[in-house]
Amino acid sequence: FKEALKSPPPERLAKVEYQSHFFQMLGISFVCIILLFKGYWYIIFAFIFGLGISYSQGMSAYIKYTNIMALIKPESFKDYDKDNSPTRRRSKIIYHVFGSTAKWVSILVAAVIPLFFIQFAESRIAFSFAYVMMMIVIFFLVYFFFFYWVANYVYKKEVKIK
Repeated sequence: FKEALKSPPPERLAKVEYQSHFFQMLGISFVCIILLFKGYWYIIFAFIFGLGISYSQGMSAYIKYTNIMALIKPESFKDYDKDNSPTRRRSKIIYHVFGSTAKWVSILVAAVIPLFFIQFAESRIAFSFAYVMMMIVIFFLVYFFFFYWVANYVYKKEVKIK
């Protein structure tokens, strides 16, 4: 675990960097739209400036990411189980077997199942906290345990065959 945290791959760092800039743009847009509706019209200049800075930093980070991805060769699927990070290893195996379907099914299941177990009538704060906590726990259980359990079985058979 320490080794995985100590040396993350550069393409992963570059991807996180460009995604964070684009999420920052969404956050700036959301806050500024709320402030504009509240009547703070003079915030428009900070809004435009903030979006411009985030966009330019995000685009330069994205260009860096595409350059890094062009330099590295694609990883063989047989080497997925040799990754240092346990979550990255599991994600690669799940993605190899199921594609992105497993992630979306896990998100959908994690969003729907808590609604059957939590009483909405009690308290909004308790409902919000319990819903988010149950969503996170159910997502991890479904994605990293159930889908990994099935995907690892298929992956091991596929690696043995090839």
